[in-house]
Amino acid sequence: MKLPSKISYLFPYLRQEAKTISLAFICTIGFTIFWPILAWLAGRMAEYVGKGDINSIIYFAGFAAIVFILRGAIQYGQDTLMAKAALKIALDLRKLVYAHLQTLSLNYFEVAKTGDLAYRLTEDIDRIGEVINKIFQQFIPSILQLIVVLGYMIYVNWRLTVATFIVAPIMAVLITLFGAQLLELTRKSQTRVSNLSALITEVFSGIRLVQAYTAEEYEINRFALESENNRQSKLAAERIKALQFVVIGFLEAMSVIFLFFLGAWQISAQNMTGTDFVSYIAAVALLIDPISITTNNYNEFKQGQASVERIVELLDLQPLIIENKDAISFSNINGLVEYRNVTFAYNIDQPVLKNINLTAKQGEVIALVGASGAGKSTIINLLPRFYDVVSGEILIENKKYKT
Repeated sequence: MKLPSKISYLFPYLRQEAKTISLAFICTIGFTIFWPILAWLAGRMAEYVGKGDINSIIYFAGFAAIVFILRGAIQYGQDTLMAKAALKIALDLRKLVYAHLQTLSLNYFEVAKTGDLAYRLTEDIDRIGEVINKIFQQFIPSILQLIVVLGYMIYVNWRLTVATFIVAPIMAVLITLFGAQLLELTRKSQTRVSNLSALITEVFSGIRLVQAYTAEEYEINRFALESENNRQSKLAAERIKALQFVVIGFLEAMSVIFLFFLGAWQISAQNMTGTDFVSYIAAVALLIDPISITTNNYNEFKQGQASVERIVELLDLQPLIIENKDAISFSNINGLVEYRNVTFAYNIDQPVLKNINLTAKQGEVIALVGASGAGKSTIINLLPRFYDVVSGEILIENKKYKT
């Protein structure tokens, strides 16, 4: 299955929270509008600071305070609304996955790791909720901020803006390359964590056997090996992120130095004033946070993508035993059970039961005797239909139990 179809599993949940997300997006637009206003205020205040005009500075400072108060109120609405939507989506997704697991056949749970399932139901779904939250709370506002502030910079001096953003495509390519590597490392890391969680569950649920066979040292070494594998996977991912910040940070620093050179050139050519340049610098400063946030979010989205894939993997599982919609209801059962030529195998080429014929009448007691692994428990487990027979049939009150 391709990635877009996996991500599409989340669309119905986003639609269910469309009203809340829409309100949050309205707040986001209002929050974004204030960014060019702040850049403009910085330029005006710098002009009056140079002139020593105290009254004008007080006026603009008061205006700036009102802007920050309004901006903070709108940001509060944006953040709380998106947190509400993201947590509701995570809750619904967790309930869906848990309910889906209840429908799976016993065969799956015999090979599935309990720790891995617990990790997917908790950590993976929490990560998906966090990513959804950050998409609307941070990523989209940052993109809008970049667009609005960039538009203001073009308005102030388009020549300076074009020259400044020559480095932008290089940064975009580097972020994409780093993100691809991080996704692969995150997949490995989450698999390691799941294995570690499964190991812990396995050992402590069977601690009596571990101690009975004096296998403590073996289990300690096994745990140490899984922990080391987990550490190395996480360390590799952190190295990629650290390298990305160094490279992107260097490009940002060089862009700022280059900007001052170009600013001096434009002022000398009388294409802009010193006040305009201060306002332009303030706008550039307003780009630093959204670029950093967008970079961080891109990394987190790649990690969230791995979690989505692991959850979709569970949702794609189908039960081997499906009850018919028109299944017969047994209202009065007297206790007559019959196995007719029943053959069953966990692995198709290794039958556990072969041509078993057995009749149990009401009140009759039958003892099943045999060596461990002979199929005694399997015979009983076929009756409640934990498994389906390979051939033959089971009847209850002379009715086939599969009907």
